[in-house]
Amino acid sequence: MCIITGKDNNIYYRILKTTFYEGDPKEITGLHTEALGALFSVDSMDSCEEMMIQGWPGALYKKDDTAFLCWTYSPEVTYVLEYTPSKIDDSEIIKMAESAEPVK
Repeated sequence: MCIITGKDNNIYYRILKTTFYEGDPKEITGLHTEALGALFSVDSMDSCEEMMIQGWPGALYKKDDTAFLCWTYSPEVTYVLEYTPSKIDDSEIIKMAESAEPVK
């Protein structure tokens, strides 16, 4: 996890690496919501806006004053930017995600 700090705000950048022991990873398509369960309950979010980040499936989840911008690079790698939307504009977080380099 990487914490990016600024004046009165933090952005938490997480890379979720998943190893599959059952099933075929090729069957995982789209945003890997099961991996997101390690950080938050997808079903408990107030809102979900689906989008593409760098051509990969993603979504912006919000609950109260916490947001998670998530995108799945491969069945084994999902990225998450957690931030406070009242302090950081969604468009700035999306720009940050669009500039992130994939983990090799």
